[in-house]
Amino acid sequence: MKSWFIMMGGLVLWAVHFFLLYLLAEFGGSGPGIRLAASLFTLVILGGVAWMFVAVRQETPGDPFARWRRRAAMLALAFGGLGIVFQYLPILLVDR
Repeated sequence: MKSWFIMMGGLVLWAVHFFLLYLLAEFGGSGPGIRLAASLFTLVILGGVAWMFVAVRQETPGDPFARWRRRAAMLALAFGGLGIVFQYLPILLVDR
């Protein structure tokens, strides 16, 4: 179970961010309060990605599977972080 959490953590955080933004847009509408909430959610989720990245980076792999798991986790965290930033960009760029 630990291996799955390590490898999929970044992608799970990306999915959580997507659903939170979707719920905000669907039920909250648009306005400065919603943009502030989306910004705070994004910062919290990116903080989680950064925390996981540091935790995975500090892990010292011993066997080949642990090394592969570490590389896969760091790649998933990088993709997840990039996806989170790209999901947040329209909120920053759209002026209403």
